[in-house]
Amino acid sequence: MTNTHTWPADADGEVLKVLDERGFDFGSTHTIEFYLEFKTWPLSEHQQNEISEKLHGADFIESDPEDIELGDAPGYVLFTTQNKVTHEFVGQEQVRLSKLVAHLDGTCNSWAVCSPCSG
Repeated sequence: MTNTHTWPADADGEVLKVLDERGFDFGSTHTIEFYLEFKTWPLSEHQQNEISEKLHGADFIESDPEDIELGDAPGYVLFTTQNKVTHEFVGQEQVRLSKLVAHLDGTCNSWAVCSPCSG
């Protein structure tokens, strides 16, 4: 299948390129997950409350021991939103979320789209 877009040469652009190759529908709204990782885990109750107030519906996920052994973080915050999948949106949202949790030694540098791809 031929790409219908030209994507920036960065990590997000590479993901979008793969989605494009699979016939992903960029014209529709999809569920997008953003992963926020922290230098210290688990977060305190105060930190969790602060994040919950700023990011309604955020989930606090504990990683499986097997995943931690493979290099995953011990836990993370999962924030899900609905939007069209664009390079601009996923980039801006990662920056926004990172700024929101920077004072907690947190960052958002990964995302996933939950909608199925055809092909």
